[in-house]
Amino acid sequence: MDLEFLQTVDPQILVGVAVAVVAIGIGAIFLFSSKKSRGCLDPENFRDFKLVKRTQLSHNVAKFTFALPSPTSVLGLPIGQHISCRGKDSQGEEVLKPYTPTTLDSDLGHFELVIKMYPQGRMSHHFREMRVGESLAVKGPKVRGPFYQ
Repeated sequence: MDLEFLQTVDPQILVGVAVAVVAIGIGAIFLFSSKKSRGCLDPENFRDFKLVKRTQLSHNVAKFTFALPSPTSVLGLPIGQHISCRGKDSQGEEVLKPYTPTTLDSDLGHFELVIKMYPQGRMSHHFREMRVGESLAVKGPKVRGPFYQ
């Protein structure tokens, strides 16, 4: 193979081509080696998540932090979607209510819900009574249909 033509090519072009090849190689390695973790949610079945922290933000608003199965787990909820939470009202009857977590999948190992608790709210009663160490039944994502831009 004759490489004499390389002597007539501008060295800056050679450096640029070499940098581009290296960047493409690194990008391909990163793309194919990164393993996207599956989320912890199940759209069909409720899963229990343990309450690890409760922060009172005002007289009727609190932030609830729930642990995921491992410190590197992600919730797996697409942006703009919500989860269904199951609890019991003051009469002991089952209540289902949708909520949108305030955390993203970049927040590993936990998810948070900021909840306003109404005096007569059926699910509000469940959150008012929740203590650290108890679990919340959650399923999702709850999708109503495809969204188009």
